[in-house]
Amino acid sequence: MKSRYLVWPLLLLICCCNKNPPSPVPNVPFTFTTSYDSILSCTPNSTKILYFNITVLSGVIDTNPITYSITNTPANMTVIPAKQTVTLLQGGIFTFQIGDVPPGNDTVSFNISSSANGTENHKLILKINAPGDFATKLAGTYPASYDYCTPADSIYNYTAVTNAVAGTPYELKIQNIKNLGPGFIATAWISTIVTIPFQHIGSYQIWGSGTYTHDNPPHDTLYQMVIYDTLVSGMDTERCIIHLQH
Repeated sequence: MKSRYLVWPLLLLICCCNKNPPSPVPNVPFTFTTSYDSILSCTPNSTKILYFNITVLSGVIDTNPITYSITNTPANMTVIPAKQTVTLLQGGIFTFQIGDVPPGNDTVSFNISSSANGTENHKLILKINAPGDFATKLAGTYPASYDYCTPADSIYNYTAVTNAVAGTPYELKIQNIKNLGPGFIATAWISTIVTIPFQHIGSYQIWGSGTYTHDNPPHDTLYQMVIYDTLVSGMDTERCIIHLQH
């Protein structure tokens, strides 16, 4: 009987006496790289997105957050968000909202910071290009045009004719707005948007701004314009939405 009780201690000794204690987990330093396009091309009054991606070279990112920020932006330019912290997602985006910024190169600071690696400051170049001259593309006849005007809730249907101005880029003449006749010619300027600056046309004053896009099918190879304008004649003021389309 006694020998039977000795079996279990003996088995435990045979099983476990030769095992080594577990090795400690090595403390691997966290290192990484960030990839992104350091030169962004855009135009005034537009939106540009910066994408960036993180590659972990060693260590783990979930306990080593990285903070990214954009600073030193010029006037009339904002970035959303101004700062962001990244871990497991291993990437992110910044959205540049570019206003009326003159063409040329602007340099901003792209900052990368982590507790394990400190802070890096990199140059990011925004190439602000002059917009293409869309005035020539928007020139033509728009037979299905109409205006919706308040406060009378009136709709005016008409045919508009637009002409680019030779030798003057971005300038467009719009004829017969609100069916006011061929002698009613408004001057517009075309960039990434349509702008009708304040001007006198006979007894009227008009100003406004809007957008242009491809027209509706079956005319989707052409363009249409939607312009929010104010039209004043004497004591009467109308606020209209101009639809120039085919």
